[in-house]
Amino acid sequence: MKDEPVVVHCYTTPADIEDARNLAELGDFCRRMGRDARQGEVGLVVGNEYFAIRDFAEE
Repeated sequence: MKDEPVVVHCYTTPADIEDARNLAELGDFCRRMGRDARQGEVGLVVGNEYFAIRDFAEE
């Protein structure tokens, strides 16, 4: 299987990334993207920390 990953860069403020509602929406978006694109993992980097999202179940 050949993989052609797509990288998306976004910028935000510290206040926005620490807001619980914004984080919930970001998580929903990443899970939906993983489901819709039939991915095994969606990676999210916040600061210098990598988060691997593999469970795409709706919450």
